[in-house]
Amino acid sequence: MDTVDTIDKVLKEKISADYVEIVDESHLHRGHKAAGGGGHYSIKVVSKQFENIDLINCMRMVYTALDDQINGQPKLIHALQIKAYTPSQWDKVS
Repeated sequence: MDTVDTIDKVLKEKISADYVEIVDESHLHRGHKAAGGGGHYSIKVVSKQFENIDLINCMRMVYTALDDQINGQPKLIHALQIKAYTPSQWDKVS
C-alpha cells in the first residue's frame, strides 16, 4: 500500500473521515535534506468528529491519527498541509 492509500485508510478508520483528498507534493521538495525520507502531502479531510472542535484541535486529531506515519520507521510523512472541515463546512466550500 502506498503512502496516499495509507493516509486515506488511517483517517477513515481513526477519525471516521467522510471524505479525504490527498495530494502528494513530494516532487516539489526533491533534495530537501530535512525530509528524512518522508513525503510532503496536502490533505483535505471531512469528519463529523470535527463538530464543535476548534481548528487547532481538529489538526491535532489528524496529527494524532497519523502519528505512526509521521514518527514511525519507516518515516512516511515529513510534512502535512491540513484543511479540516465538518460536513456542513465542506458542503459550503465544495
